[in-house]
Amino acid sequence: MRRTIAAAAVALMLGLTAACGGGDEDTAGPRPSASATTEPTTEATWAADALPQRPADEQSAEGAEAFAQYAADTVFYMMATSDVPALTSIADLGSCETCREWADNHDNGKINKQSILSGPVTYELAGKPTINDDVFYQVKLTMDVPAGESVVTTDGKKKTTTIDAAKGLPFTADLQWKDDQWVLLRYQLG
Repeated sequence: MRRTIAAAAVALMLGLTAACGGGDEDTAGPRPSASATTEPTTEATWAADALPQRPADEQSAEGAEAFAQYAADTVFYMMATSDVPALTSIADLGSCETCREWADNHDNGKINKQSILSGPVTYELAGKPTINDDVFYQVKLTMDVPAGESVVTTDGKKKTTTIDAAKGLPFTADLQWKDDQWVLLRYQLG
């Protein structure tokens, strides 16, 4: 199964935790991508700064997979836009250490404004979800990430970094069914 997700995965892949630190915010959004045709399409327009839509929560392997894909979308959206609350709103901060670190940096003003300028990332399921006691699921995905640019603003200065393409980049999400919805317990990229 393939699905388009936010290209901000590139920033995670390269460990752009250098985006942490104080700085002015840049309100410029990502550049639109060029199209080979001017005919209308039925496919949704992709944008790195579009907040992912949460799927309907369903306590099943399929529901866990859909939520894991949504969690991946949200991680990449957060990296593209510096919108850390989007990630922390779906995570258990008591379990997700990486999410908690992002939240602490955000709360302490250490997240610089960042933009990812690239095309859409694709991913696929890397195997059936691992299920423990019907409430804990581990879902593994692999992603192909196109080349692009990362623009980070620190102390009013913009720094643009070229991002190389990557194939088969792993993403693992540990999930729990809690209060009739899925919650992100932890994630790992790379």
